[in-house]
Amino acid sequence: MSTILPFAHFSTKDLPANLQFEAWREQPYAFEVSPAEDEWPKSFAAEVDVYVFGSALMLRARQGAQRYAISPDRARTKGRNIFLFTCYERGAYRGCAGADEINGEAGDIQVLDLSQTMNTIETSSIMTGIAISHDNLREKLGTLDKLHGLDLRQTAGAFLSDYLQLLLRRLPTMSEREASAMADATIDVIAACVRPTQERMLPIAAQVQSVLIVRAEKLVERYIQEPQLSPAFLCKQLGVSRRTLYRAFEERGGVHDYILERRLAAVAAKVTAPGETRSISELAELYGFTTSETFWRAFKRRYGVTPGEFRAVGHLHHAGPSSSAIASLFKQWTNGTSA
Repeated sequence: MSTILPFAHFSTKDLPANLQFEAWREQPYAFEVSPAEDEWPKSFAAEVDVYVFGSALMLRARQGAQRYAISPDRARTKGRNIFLFTCYERGAYRGCAGADEINGEAGDIQVLDLSQTMNTIETSSIMTGIAISHDNLREKLGTLDKLHGLDLRQTAGAFLSDYLQLLLRRLPTMSEREASAMADATIDVIAACVRPTQERMLPIAAQVQSVLIVRAEKLVERYIQEPQLSPAFLCKQLGVSRRTLYRAFEERGGVHDYILERRLAAVAAKVTAPGETRSISELAELYGFTTSETFWRAFKRRYGVTPGEFRAVGHLHHAGPSSSAIASLFKQWTNGTSA
């Protein structure tokens, strides 16, 4: 992968099967890695990408079932004054952090202090993690008590999970200067999620809005066929006020128009899909339009042609290039631009 930032990739894919787990456990982890079962695995599929950005380190890993541990001797090793925040996209874990039992599953955020003992077993998983030094986090939180083994769930965990996914997608194209500023902003986000206060939330307003938009977009796609999909429904699912949601979508013409546009786009894709035999009315109803009149008017306003005309042009297009198809598409485009 090409990236401006310091980057490393490791995979067991091209190694002999009997050497895969040994190669994986020899990577420079803070943990002691061992098999999940008593027997040594005959093969082990795993890969990890690691980025260094500013004062933070970020990783994304796909890995088989295994055990992680930090023994008392390893915990006392210098240079382990680091917190690791991991979000599990898939998989689950159980064990202990210090004297406390911990467990989690997909969607949870696990917080581990790598200067303290822990022992967990986890299933095959996909996870995203970010490492922050004690000093950088202490500067924001003051005290670091009761963080080891903390599991962020529900609102804070969901927000931080979405934020990390968004950050991971942007890292490959960031300059070092941008990444340094983003690392500072990320520490602010983590501090606000771990111990939310009004004072801590103010500096991360832009990040909150970006993540809110991403989460809202995911919900719209997930519930695109449901009649109850509406601004009020999104507010309830996201746990935000109508004012907050509307402000986030101001630059997109408003949240109501965004939902309508996505529904119309879904119907448009279906009506021109090869082999699609359902009527336009059926497809409109499938994507949440409760009346044909409302759908017809919205579609004509958005695309400049009726749904029937749009389907006819689409079928010509899928049938292959021809002068008549090109003429029809050009007419559709000119109607749309003049509408």
